[in-house]
Amino acid sequence: MIKIGLIPLLFCLAGPAMALEAPQGPVILTVSGNVNTEGTPAGKVELDLSLIQSLPQHEIVTSNPWVDKPHHYKGPKVADLLAALDAKGKSITLTALNSFQIKVDWETVKRYDPILAWQDDGITMRVRDKGPLWFILPLDQYPELKQSAFTDMMIWQLSALDIQN
Repeated sequence: MIKIGLIPLLFCLAGPAMALEAPQGPVILTVSGNVNTEGTPAGKVELDLSLIQSLPQHEIVTSNPWVDKPHHYKGPKVADLLAALDAKGKSITLTALNSFQIKVDWETVKRYDPILAWQDDGITMRVRDKGPLWFILPLDQYPELKQSAFTDMMIWQLSALDIQN
């Protein structure tokens, strides 16, 4: 298992994946499976919040079935994280802290640019507030996403991504 820190990730974004060092804070996300970073023979990478925050940040303003009005969610695009880790696959199994899992067909959802939200309305999400990460789709921008096939993918308290072909 490899843990990555801020400086190596910046090098990852600039070029091919490379060996990575340990995160400085608590691990909030584990990415496994088809992760092609040097030094990850087990295909597993652990990330802390500062590393997630070091990726390009994006905002999605949307409502969803669990909130009463549109919220401003902030975090990196899933596609940017996968690119930084040179992770390739057709499906991603999302796992929450309570072990709830759902398999996502990446080819179907990647065009909607989902993010891994760590912030909700300007506040860093805690576990009790659906954090530390929430897989967010822009439901209000794409009406076709307002069906259970897509809303079921919006796992909060996200703790792991497993990338598979």
